[in-house]
Amino acid sequence: MERLSHRIDEAVNSGQWKPIRLTNAGPPLTHLFFADDLLLFAEAERRQIRVIKQCLADFCYSSGQRINFSKSILYVSPNVARHKAENLSSCAGIPLKAALGRYLGIQAIQERVTRGRYQSLILRIQRKMAPWKAKRLSFAARLTVAKSVTASLPVYTMHTELIPSGVCRNIDKITRDFVWGAEENRSKLHLVAWERLTLAKDQGGVGLRPTRQANLAMLAKSGWRLLQEKDNLWRQLLLSKYGGQRTGLDVLRKKQGSSFTWSSFSKAADLLKQGCAWNIKNGRKTKFWCDPWILQVPLKEVMTGDLPGEADEAVVADFVRDDGSWRTELISSLLPPDICAKITSTAVDKISQEEDALFWSPSADGRFTTKSAYGLLMPQEQQPREGIWKKIWRLEVPERIRGFVWLAIQGRIASNALRFQRKVAETPCCPRCEGCTETALHIMRDCPPALYFWSRQVPQGKQQVFFSANHDEWFRSNLLSTESTISGINWPGFFSISIWLLWKNRTTAAFKGLGAALTAPSLMQSIITKSRIWNESWQAPELFLSHKKQKADRVVAAVGWTPPAEGWVMVNTDGASNGNPGPAGAGGVVRDSLGHWLGGFVANIGSATAALAELWAIFYGLELVWKLGFRVVKIATDSQLAIQLIQERHDPIHPYATLLSLIRRKMGQDWLVSLTHTYREGNRVADWLSKHSLVYPYGLHELADPPMSLVAILQDDTRGTTFDRSIVANHPPPS
Repeated sequence: MERLSHRIDEAVNSGQWKPIRLTNAGPPLTHLFFADDLLLFAEAERRQIRVIKQCLADFCYSSGQRINFSKSILYVSPNVARHKAENLSSCAGIPLKAALGRYLGIQAIQERVTRGRYQSLILRIQRKMAPWKAKRLSFAARLTVAKSVTASLPVYTMHTELIPSGVCRNIDKITRDFVWGAEENRSKLHLVAWERLTLAKDQGGVGLRPTRQANLAMLAKSGWRLLQEKDNLWRQLLLSKYGGQRTGLDVLRKKQGSSFTWSSFSKAADLLKQGCAWNIKNGRKTKFWCDPWILQVPLKEVMTGDLPGEADEAVVADFVRDDGSWRTELISSLLPPDICAKITSTAVDKISQEEDALFWSPSADGRFTTKSAYGLLMPQEQQPREGIWKKIWRLEVPERIRGFVWLAIQGRIASNALRFQRKVAETPCCPRCEGCTETALHIMRDCPPALYFWSRQVPQGKQQVFFSANHDEWFRSNLLSTESTISGINWPGFFSISIWLLWKNRTTAAFKGLGAALTAPSLMQSIITKSRIWNESWQAPELFLSHKKQKADRVVAAVGWTPPAEGWVMVNTDGASNGNPGPAGAGGVVRDSLGHWLGGFVANIGSATAALAELWAIFYGLELVWKLGFRVVKIATDSQLAIQLIQERHDPIHPYATLLSLIRRKMGQDWLVSLTHTYREGNRVADWLSKHSLVYPYGLHELADPPMSLVAILQDDTRGTTFDRSIVANHPPPS
């Protein structure tokens, strides 16, 4: 195929092959190859047919392959007269067709968008779910099937087309009906709202994805690629037709008369604007006041003063000194303090040739992910139950029991109380206990079989709290417990298995009569036996995976400041953030092998994450020690992450890329400098300085002498004072 591509290029360069263009300024389009499929483009003329056939004949001769023209398709523009099109078809020996059909699941030639166009998509989902008998599957199993089926939606369609709302609602309805066990025309009780099901697991949901939001997240990925992949032909074609002279996120603005694909991309523009941020490099391209570079809106929209007329064209670099520090006097009276704080923590490399670029702020590395884009579209739980949701899905029990516990903690099992509330039961009362409302808590704790069981499993001294707690407190205390049963089964797992079997016994009584259910003693014995069996089967894999699961051995070591070797100087640095992100500062100290103070600094960075503060501390430490004239230097930080970021090469769109580049350039100067990790106990001076840096104005402040409050810590370091710390064995304290 590569040889054919070269042959076509030769024909184009010689002027024989006349390519088509979507716009006058757009790139020429001659051929597209997808595996064994070829799409060839040329002017609708007989001489072009001859040129194409000659190129194909040359390729067949040199490769030994043959082309089946009878199975090929000739498509011409609707503007070409019918008799001319038939003439071209006869000349080519290729059948003339009114459409190219479907490719990668969608129509190759776009038509008017209707719901009927997506009927095959709906039928495909129904066919995939049909073989599964919902009533024979547990709730957790139905969730797994539903996720698998919806995840298999045609990816290309989801990335290029905004599926109509009615189709999305239909797909979601099919999904939730299956999840709750509906079959054919027989519906079932929906125990939990769809909005709750679609929350992430750690937010209290089960992670089902609503079709509209999943579609928008995938369209946003296509939009991100359009912004980033500048050499791709598809991007050049689309931008030449619809992008105009716009730049940045504005290129995705909808244009009158645009194609369905471009209109679909435009629908994801708001999501991209929500997640995109500017990675300032040299600051020469981004307009300080008029571009949304530090906020999602231009700074001129949040100004507290009037903007001078000539300031519209000012770029970010105009507000940065040659040493990289911000000219805060130009902005402090015009912007709120919190925005000034975000600005001052931004690194700018004025001598760099790299232009400012977009990065994806929800991701730690700045790269776009569909998962993070989807997360921006979904609501967060208003009153999160800290830790409980993650705990449920990590219980050492079968998945079906986890699913049951998730329902039970919300009181969403089909008790008589809930069924009566939904008007599908005649009474809310328990069939065993006259006059008692049958709630989830009643079934699993207060009903006679449950009461008999728990009174013999819960220690006497804890029974009052156990039996008096309300629904939420009862579940929370038992699921988050760190205790075990007498037989060594962890309590949360034993508790989960027990309430599930208590529920199963209740359903047996409801469907087959009270006589069919186990008696209280038999039920207790059954629960204990099954709990032991499941616990043993759950723990069995640990025998084979113990080398992976085993925690590293730890030892207690004496840790303190370690002076550098004679002839070296040590720069201890530290960064701190109150909020992560929040008000952030950095501090550092330069000392010799005797512990003498040679210089220090504090820096009020502004608003930053802890990682960014650590990097700023290292940068300022390098600047100071170079300025002091030392050329054999050891930099010590207590942040392993900062060291990792500096030593590893990252994508230019990484949110810290500019500052990392500045640090590497400093370290690459004509000197001997090493970067090492130290524990916090050996970094107490820098830690003190970083925490006290916020009382200073924004920027770097050098300290020729140590503050009086710091002298005692300095003396401890000089004397070799150490502190006990638990560390991983075979990883001695850094020296």
